This record gives sequence, structure tokens and C-alpha cells, in this order.
Amino acid sequence: MIGQSNEFGRDSSSRYGNSRHPSLPWGYWLVSNGDVPGEPPLIDEDGRVWGSVREAFWEGRLGLCPSRSNATLDFVASYLAIVDRRFVGEDERVRDIFQADGHLAHFFDAFLIAAGLITNRRDQVTPEGRAVLAMLIATRDLKDAENNVGMDWILANRSNGGREERVDAASRAKRAEQVAECMLHRFAADTIDGLPSVKLIGLHITNEIPVRSTLWTMSWPAADSYARDQFYLWLVERIDRWDHWSEMVSREGARALTEHFMKLAFCDRDISAKATIPEQD
Repeated sequence: MIGQSNEFGRDSSSRYGNSRHPSLPWGYWLVSNGDVPGEPPLIDEDGRVWGSVREAFWEGRLGLCPSRSNATLDFVASYLAIVDRRFVGEDERVRDIFQADGHLAHFFDAFLIAAGLITNRRDQVTPEGRAVLAMLIATRDLKDAENNVGMDWILANRSNGGREERVDAASRAKRAEQVAECMLHRFAADTIDGLPSVKLIGLHITNEIPVRSTLWTMSWPAADSYARDQFYLWLVERIDRWDHWSEMVSREGARALTEHFMKLAFCDRDISAKATIPEQD
């Protein structure tokens, strides 16, 4: 259901400029009714009460249901910034922003066009779109402000894990790697050709000096370091098996270890599933 102040399908680009100041952040007309000036509750021109400017935009302007919308709105901000700068080509836009999902890219463009935030040509932000972008930038959480709006934010947040989860996983992985550095054979988190990776490093004895060599690697899509760190932590929990797995690679090749990990992963899933199923009387 679309909110009262939003009529999809109409040319909202000119309508917004006629009734609102296009150079000010979206929602500047909301009136604070809290004990502290500027604090919520915020009241719009129709008398509706909102907990934040973002809430007024998400539910009131776009007519979307209440939800944890911050991550989605930050994605909208980053996408509007990319369109406004007009430096990303069509193929690069689909591949880097929507991970090669052309249908999702088309749907998202159609949604923003219908909402009146970008033009029908998909290459320009409307006056309201710029006001929305200014509002979303100004209302970001401190932790989200660590990344610039645009492609940097999209790449940094392209993961199922939240920011705090990713930071915690990376911190634990780094501490674990410090412990494993003295091992004869060890796994290590790394970035190879721009991709988050885990590699198995072994000690190779030569006639001159012992040297380290990479015996096995596994990579994840770009910016998915959270999944990489989770896998590395899974390996650390089994650190007593590292020498055995290294011998497996030496005897049977790298593919044997990959297949072995896949079997162990499904074994763990089976054990976890059984643990959650209550016993039948």
C-alpha cells in the first residue's frame, strides 16, 4: 500500500520542486514535538507522528511496512550517489552493484523511477532524490558513516552478516592466526586477486633452506570476507587436524581436501539438525 503523500506513476520530480525546497534534506518540514528541540516524535503536514525522519520517509513517503529498514535505506543512498555521479556504466552497475543479477537491477531501477527518485532514463537523480540522498547521509549511524556513500558502502556491506558480526569475526580470525603462525602446516586468511580467501601453507624442505608454499586455497566473492572469516574460525576449532589435512593434500591432491571439507560441513549440519529435533515419546 502506497502512502498518502506518494502517488506512483506521476512526475514527482517537478512536483517536489514546486512544493518543497529542493536544496534542503528531505523531511525538513517535519515538526519536533519532543521535550528536546529536534528530537522525536516528529509530526508531518498531515498530523502523522513518526519516530524519525527515516521512518517518515520509509513508511509515510514510500508506503512500506515497518521493518528494520536502515540497511536498505543506506543501500538506496549509495545507489542514488552512484547515479548522481554518473560514473558507473550499465554493465558495471549490474555486475558490481547487483552481483550480475540483471532482473534485480531492472526491478530496483523501476522502483526508484516509480518513487520519483530517479528519472525514466535511469541516469539522473530527481530534485526529490537529491533531497532524499542528503537526508539519508545526514541520518546515518556512526558505524555506517565509516564507509563513504556509494560503491564503498555497497562493497563493505555485501554480506549476510551485520557490521558488528563481521568486525567480531575478523577480530577473532586475526587472533587465531597469531596463534597458528608457529605451526608447521597452517591455514591463513588472505586476499588473493582481490578475493577473500583461505589458504593452507606448508613447510617445504629444500637443499638450501626450508620455505613456505601454498598447498590449497579457497576463495569467496569479492567483499564477502565475513563468510571467509567464519570458515577460518571453523578451521581453527579443528586446529588439531591441520597436519593430517596437509598430509591429505600431499597424498591425494587439493581436490581431495575440498571434498573432505564438504563432507564435514554436511556432517555438522546433520548433527545440528538432530540436536534441535525433540525426542518423540
